[in-house]
Amino acid sequence: MTDVKETTKHDSERKRMDAIWWGGVLIWIGLALGAEYLEILPAVGDTGEWWPWIFIGVGPWSLGLNIYRSTSSWPDPSTWDWIWTVVFLAVGFSAVFDFGGEIIGAIALIVIGGVFLIRALSTNR
Repeated sequence: MTDVKETTKHDSERKRMDAIWWGGVLIWIGLALGAEYLEILPAVGDTGEWWPWIFIGVGPWSLGLNIYRSTSSWPDPSTWDWIWTVVFLAVGFSAVFDFGGEIIGAIALIVIGGVFLIRALSTNR
């Protein structure tokens, strides 16, 4: 049986990591919107819009936190944490490198499938 104290500590750590993730995301969005308002935000790819900058920042931020969580005593990221990271990175890369949606979708599906397999094969039961 799982100790109640251990479960509570795990939930508390997960909530703290979620707060760190959201804090970083909101700061990044605020920086992007502020730069857009000040008209100092460079154009990305073919679009002159500000929204690709959200994904350009959130993708690496999510990846960094997931890697940190995987190598530290913090709770490991869930499969969904990895999936959302791949989605954020794919949208950001597609804006920067002007990839078509089909290739980004194919790469994202391959990476997400790989994450599922790696997590399923590496989990001790």
